[in-house]
Amino acid sequence: MNIKRLTALALSAVLLCGCTEIDYSDYSSTANGTTASSTDNVSSVPPADITTEYMTEKYENTSASYSYSLEAEKLPDTELISDNKKYSGDGYITLGAYAEVKFDIEVPSAQFYNIAISAFSKEGGSISLTVDANGQTNSENGVYKRPKGDLYGAYNIIQGDVFETVSLCPVYLKKGKHSITLQTVKNSVSLDKITVKNTVRINDSRYTDVSGLISGKDFDTDRVELMQYFKDIYGKKTLTAQSVTPNTNAEIEAIAKTTGRSPAIRASDLRYYTSAGASLSGVDNTDISLAKKWAESGGIVSYTWYWYAPVGKATFYIDECDFDIDSAISDKEDIAILNSESLSIMLSEEKISEECYALLSDMDSVARQLAVLKDSGVTVLFRPLPTDSSGWYWWEKDSETYKWLWQTMFRRFDELHGLSNLIWVYTADIDPVMYPGDDYVDIIGCDVYDNTDTAHAGAMLATDALTLNKKMLALTECAKAPDPDIMARDNVMWLWSAPWNGRYLINEKGELTGDYISVNELRKLYNHELTITKDEIEY
Repeated sequence: MNIKRLTALALSAVLLCGCTEIDYSDYSSTANGTTASSTDNVSSVPPADITTEYMTEKYENTSASYSYSLEAEKLPDTELISDNKKYSGDGYITLGAYAEVKFDIEVPSAQFYNIAISAFSKEGGSISLTVDANGQTNSENGVYKRPKGDLYGAYNIIQGDVFETVSLCPVYLKKGKHSITLQTVKNSVSLDKITVKNTVRINDSRYTDVSGLISGKDFDTDRVELMQYFKDIYGKKTLTAQSVTPNTNAEIEAIAKTTGRSPAIRASDLRYYTSAGASLSGVDNTDISLAKKWAESGGIVSYTWYWYAPVGKATFYIDECDFDIDSAISDKEDIAILNSESLSIMLSEEKISEECYALLSDMDSVARQLAVLKDSGVTVLFRPLPTDSSGWYWWEKDSETYKWLWQTMFRRFDELHGLSNLIWVYTADIDPVMYPGDDYVDIIGCDVYDNTDTAHAGAMLATDALTLNKKMLALTECAKAPDPDIMARDNVMWLWSAPWNGRYLINEKGELTGDYISVNELRKLYNHELTITKDEIEY
């Protein structure tokens, strides 16, 4: 750790006493009239008046044997289908998009349960599981109504026409009766059988067996120290994090004014540091400067990169994009490490396409910004090319394209630009073929958007299955950070969880909305013994 960070931590100890579905709208100050200030940090916030932190709540967990099965065709108001498929019972049912079925169970004790379904989907589908729904609420994208209750996650059904068993576990249920709702949220799903059995929570080995290896060729002391710090706290505590509106600290200021504390991680976006992005920002790009000051004050810096297409319409959505990614891909062996002068020569000699040149030029533009942070001794959690199970983005055309992009960017940043200050964070897709490979990834994240207190155990287990070499896992985007008590109960201790910016926390005036997380929940999150805020970072 460098001297300025040690000094910043000492100062913060004096100043502060001791916790998918998404609208990717831009929340720049000129775009929506935000009046929240964009000050360097939150030093103007008075010290928090906190005498004790929230202690971890204890939940009953009494092991008892339980087994329940239900043939789907026995569910009321469903239509039996009998054909030549291999199913159990008399047949099966098919649920169209956003249709739902309900059933009741009575469990003998408060403990964890495995709720499994036997299903298939000809197009590839998804079906959510909600416990004890009471009414309905709008889905995150407003397309449909979903049950209002504890949404434990979704069963993702790979495209096919053969019944496969898919599980969600561990699901914590208190002793007694519960209502279970299954709702299709992507395409139609055929359902054969439902089973519920007692199980155990996630094992501690998920955290103790994690790999601490770091990708890249160059050694960087600060990066190694930060990864070791992550490994030391992983499974024991979780880092607070917050995505900010680029070029501001609006969300962080709102949090600090309410809780007296600031997130450990400031997460922002590099989207405006390319030619296409700069044309859309409408403001001077000051985010790198804000990130530097954040690190100087003792915080951890994180950047994602939602990449506006290098050519054509400035968008990252594949259905709006006219950028021909196939024309940009080059099979030249050393293309990833050629400097801009060599690329210009190749372009003039028509050895590479204009699309390829523009693609690599965008990478260089972002690399120059990350180099500013490297020269200032700032380690960056770098999360480029986020993936989504719906394949929304132009870089998700197919797995080969995605891997070429990731690996080319990795080598260019590492070998050509010498960015040894990066910790590479891959945002996971449910399809493992998209995974760039262990040699190119340090931490794996996933994005979960639902407004519930569940810890998203299913998402953690699905993400963990991407690699045999266990990586630390983070909730890289969410509508709401999980309740730390629930994370402890389920043993789902994400390395960090970063709620998205804008309307997920504040309104256009920079004020807390309470739409996703209440003031009391926010205070609990930032003043809990299991969460780490900026003033509590120790590395």
